[in-house]
Amino acid sequence: MTKSVIAGALALLAMGVAGCGSSVTGGTGDGSGETGESASPTSNAAAAIDPCQTLKSADTAKLGVKGPGTPKRYAGAPGCDFKLAVGGISVVVNSDKSVDELNLTEGKVDAVSVAGVDGKRVRELVGPGDCGVFFPLSPKESIAINATARDTESACLAAQEAAPLVLANLPKN
Repeated sequence: MTKSVIAGALALLAMGVAGCGSSVTGGTGDGSGETGESASPTSNAAAAIDPCQTLKSADTAKLGVKGPGTPKRYAGAPGCDFKLAVGGISVVVNSDKSVDELNLTEGKVDAVSVAGVDGKRVRELVGPGDCGVFFPLSPKESIAINATARDTESACLAAQEAAPLVLANLPKN
């Protein structure tokens, strides 16, 4: 299995595509007729993000990315794959799942704070050689920076090096 396939599997597994999630349409279920979407300006934070623009050319040079990012979709969520000499980095924007709603139970989860933003780091969600960091965009949206490498520690180092660069390039409210 190639490292980019593992990165994709990492993103899909985290998003809970194994059939455990549910899709809700219409109102909140309380009879109010409200849609359940927040009226705050951050409620559409994910819609304003192009995952392939989250790493600028200076960032990709610093990280050792080979070539431009490749747009992908992971269980319907927009993402972008960036190739490294060994492995890769993927950025996935979840417009309908908070960090706590992602299926991260198969990996080794711990808290992480990057650039003042609290999130979760997940080691070996798919297996050895993968690591992801997950951050909230709003109460119902999140962004994942996943990496694959020869070993888990190298993958976590790559994800954590990319994370502050990605977070710095997100649109400001």
